[in-house]
Amino acid sequence: MKKQLLTILSLLIINVAFCQTKSTVKLPIDESTKLITYTKVIDVPNQTKEVLFDRVLTWAKGYYKNPTDVLREQNKEEGKIVCKARYKISNPTDKKGFASDAGLIQYTLTLLFKDGKIKYVLSEINWKQTSYYPCEKWMDTNSQYYKTEFEYYLEQLNSNTNEILKSLEKESTNPKTEKAKDNW
Repeated sequence: MKKQLLTILSLLIINVAFCQTKSTVKLPIDESTKLITYTKVIDVPNQTKEVLFDRVLTWAKGYYKNPTDVLREQNKEEGKIVCKARYKISNPTDKKGFASDAGLIQYTLTLLFKDGKIKYVLSEINWKQTSYYPCEKWMDTNSQYYKTEFEYYLEQLNSNTNEILKSLEKESTNPKTEKAKDNW
């Protein structure tokens, strides 16, 4: 009887351990699209739509290494900027402490402007492959294609994305003081 009880208890513990279907990394998932989507409205009081547009455009041109490739749409009248960018991720370090390249993460950052407000939506996050590979697939631990490295990739995705958005918020809410022009 004890053996049967111990066997049943062991099977239950193993079953619970293997039935986890969600990643431990907490990412914002859009309810309607079911995609990883970072979105926020930044309040910037007493600033016009045009000033905010110029401020964020200046940020994008300074933040990205190749802004002409990244900036896909710039419409000041509509108050819209669309950026399509990418960053590298790496594999977990091996026994020798070396982290090999795991590829590129691509994303779309849409910025919308109104007087006193900036709305950003960072979405369409995918792993650059020969065909479209949405990063949401990394979250399905029950998939036959799941690899333990995916959790590490999701951590990098979250930290890199938060770093980008933190930089955007900092530059959009803190205007740089204009340098005094030399009067000749």
